[in-house]
Amino acid sequence: MKFFIAEQNLGSGATKEQAEKVIELLKKKGWDVAYGIGKNVATEVSEFGQEEKIQDRFADDFMAIATLVEEQTG
Repeated sequence: MKFFIAEQNLGSGATKEQAEKVIELLKKKGWDVAYGIGKNVATEVSEFGQEEKIQDRFADDFMAIATLVEEQTG
């Protein structure tokens, strides 16, 4: 799946630099992530019907990384 992240996803006061750092770390974990606002979409046939499971796994990684970045850049 393709996911989009911008500073709005990180909360009020977040910077573009923080969003870019979250994206970088998520990519290192193997996620297909880009900067911006958009609908998260399945990109491979094998993902169809699995979107909710994939989004749940992504949300777990996103929250952990976003918290880490917030703590580091606060």
